Amino acid sequence: MSWRILHISEQSRLSLRKGSLCVQQVEEHTIPLEDIGVLILESHSISLTTALLDGCVRNKIAVIVCDSTHMPCSVLLGYQQHSRQLKAVEAQLAWTEPFKKRLWQRIIKQKIDNQKTVLEKITNSEFVKLTQYKNTVNSGDTLGREASAARLYFNELLPDQVTRSHDHIINAKLNYGYAILRTVLARSIVAYGFLSSVGIRHKSELNNFNLADDLIEPYRPFVDKFVFESTKFGNGELTKENRIDLVNILTSSVMLDGCAYSLLHALELSAQSLVTASEAKNPELLIIPDLSAC
Repeated sequence: MSWRILHISEQSRLSLRKGSLCVQQVEEHTIPLEDIGVLILESHSISLTTALLDGCVRNKIAVIVCDSTHMPCSVLLGYQQHSRQLKAVEAQLAWTEPFKKRLWQRIIKQKIDNQKTVLEKITNSEFVKLTQYKNTVNSGDTLGREASAARLYFNELLPDQVTRSHDHIINAKLNYGYAILRTVLARSIVAYGFLSSVGIRHKSELNNFNLADDLIEPYRPFVDKFVFESTKFGNGELTKENRIDLVNILTSSVMLDGCAYSLLHALELSAQSLVTASEAKNPELLIIPDLSAC
C-alpha cells in the first residue's frame, strides 16, 4: 500500500524518471511512484509531463488539482484500470432498491455512531439522543435520522450564530478535509471497477462522484474531530499550514473490523469491500470505519 502524501504548492516542473517522480524546484528531488498515495497540485505554476500522468494512473496515485482558492477541484481518474471492470459495473447496475436501502442504513448508522464519538470526546458529555437516532435508522433511512443527528451534532459543535453555510474558518477546514477524502475515495472507486457517478443514495445527474459521496459519510467525523480539536473559534483564513495538516489526516489511524489502518488505506479498503458486498448481495460485507475503536 502506497503511503506518501505529496503537497506541491510552489512553482515546479514534474516529470517521470525511471519509475520515480522527479520534482524540479530550486533543488531536485525524486520519489518512487510506488511509494506515493496522493499527489496534491496546489500551485498554478506547476508543469508536468503526460508520461508522469500515465505513471500516476498505473500506480493508482490520487492526483488532486486545486483551484485558485486552493480547494481541490478535480482528480485524475484512470480509464478502465480494473481487470474485472465489466463484472464490477454489471454488479453495480444490478443493485436492487432493497440492497441499496440496506447499504445506506449501514452507512448512516455508523456515521451517527462516529458523530456521537466525536461529540462526546469534544464536549465531555453524553448524547443519548444520538444513540436513539442510530438505533432507529431504518432501511433507506426513510425516517430522516441522518438529518436529525446532523442538526443536533453541529448545533453542539459550532459556535453560536454559525451554521454550516457560513463563511467561517471552521467550515473552510471542514470543506477542505471532506474534499480531500472525496477525491481519494473517487480514485479508489474507479480503481475497483465501479462507475463513480452511479450512487447508492446520491443520484444527481450533475455529480460525477455520487458513489464517493455515499461512501464518505462515515468518514466525515474523522475530519470533524481533527478540526474541532485543533481550531480556535474566531475568524481567520485557511492557511497553507492548515491545508497540509488536513491532508495529513490521511495518515491517521482508523479501525476497520478490529484492525488498525491509515485513513488512506481504509478508504481503499471500503471501496474494495463494496466489490465483495455487491457480488454476495450482502450489505454487511461493506467495511466502514468505527471511530469509537480508535
